[in-house]
Amino acid sequence: MPTLCAELLVEARFRGFEGLALGGYLAGRIAAGLPSAEVKLRRPVPVGRRLFLEERGAGVRELLDAEGTVLARARPAEVDLSPPRPVAVAEAAVASEGSLQRSGVRHPFPGCFACGDGRADGDGLRLFAGPVGGEGLVAAAWTPPPTLANGAGEVQPELVWAALDCPTIMAAVFASDPDDRQRVVSRQLAVALRGPVRTGQPHAVVAWLAAREARLLVAGGAVLGADGEVLAVARHVLAPAEWGVPLGRALWGRMPSGPPA
Repeated sequence: MPTLCAELLVEARFRGFEGLALGGYLAGRIAAGLPSAEVKLRRPVPVGRRLFLEERGAGVRELLDAEGTVLARARPAEVDLSPPRPVAVAEAAVASEGSLQRSGVRHPFPGCFACGDGRADGDGLRLFAGPVGGEGLVAAAWTPPPTLANGAGEVQPELVWAALDCPTIMAAVFASDPDDRQRVVSRQLAVALRGPVRTGQPHAVVAWLAAREARLLVAGGAVLGADGEVLAVARHVLAPAEWGVPLGRALWGRMPSGPPA
């Protein structure tokens, strides 16, 4: 029997694809209080819908809809990835200029909380990850605004999870053939929180493609402080789908990116 049951609702502000919760934000909400956890996302979760989070014991949690369908499952887990090398904030800022979201190509999902170019400063994260030279890394500079803070001036944990979502996907995009027609969605996201991410302070969010496993792509990501300290690290498993983020850079802006009706 579950020992805890709480209601959970994702506001429209925290969307990824239009009308759907951003996977990283949702996973962070489900994993609240766990310093290192993995969340498996089973189904798209609409924003503004009443959901239920149930504790199953030993740190395992399930997110259910009103009909009892399991939408996501969280468990404690280690994240055994580290950035290939530190990336300075200034270097990340230069990389951001090469982001697809800033290239003049129509962003397929401009309202995304994490990477949408249609979100205002202080509302969305506006994380525009671009390539770091030819090293297989992408990076984005990030100075979190006060609107993301808890009472201690630190970025709320679920927003750190959100910040590690889109940059890790962009690592897979920049590691793929420009004409690749495959689309991907998040299957699993694991995050370990190692130190406070403070608002008003400059950070670098870095990501890289860590592995290809059958049809899955595994990307790593990290939030680095200005001194290079790893404050959070992520492992993001991406699965092929009929809808989602197009891997081929040449296809950006020319294909619908929402789920089928």
